[in-house]
Amino acid sequence: MRARIARNAEAGADLIKVMASGGAITPTGPRMWQSQFTPAQLRLIVEESERHGLPVAAHAHGTEAIAHCVDAGVRTLEHCSWRTADGVVYDPETTRRIVESDVAVCRCVSGNWPLFLEQLGPERAKSMNEVIDRMREAGVRFIAGTDAGVPGARFDDYVGMLEFFEGRGFTHAEILDMATTHAAHALGLTDTGRLAAGKRADLLVVDGNPLTDLDALRRIRHVWTAERDPVMW
Repeated sequence: MRARIARNAEAGADLIKVMASGGAITPTGPRMWQSQFTPAQLRLIVEESERHGLPVAAHAHGTEAIAHCVDAGVRTLEHCSWRTADGVVYDPETTRRIVESDVAVCRCVSGNWPLFLEQLGPERAKSMNEVIDRMREAGVRFIAGTDAGVPGARFDDYVGMLEFFEGRGFTHAEILDMATTHAAHALGLTDTGRLAAGKRADLLVVDGNPLTDLDALRRIRHVWTAERDPVMW
């Protein structure tokens, strides 16, 4: 593990990602709720990554894996779906530590989320939505992100993912923070994420007001990025 982390650091990686639990893609691999690393191994991964100046993102579906990742000191939790062999088991104590440790949660929702919820079935979809609501109530910092690349998850509908949270009752201001200020904070980017003097000029200009209409984010007119000329759409 040390050698693999060192190799990635030398190659210019911005972070280390660990598959702390199963992912349902690899044939004969562990189930989604099953841990793939011991707590000691996760601590080693975080400590070794920090030695190279890199944060750790953890793919974690399992309730046990989520707790172990928080204990180890990861920067972000990908999925954080609280799964066990017996279904969804939410842990308020682990959630409290997520908030206290300033660990960000990316639910990895794809733009075609209505189909995903339909495939889950009513009961499982209800459980998934309920844990999102409970984490929000507890003060968890959510960041925006999709699961693009796996079967059925497209790369070209980032806004569709944001609309999932609109359906969960998140305000548009909360959703925009997930995609900007919260994301920059989770990634350790101190020079972007909000419009302020001294920050990088990373600007997205859209036709409409996303505070009232998220679909406006699909109507891109201009993109400005630091040290680049404007890109006209």
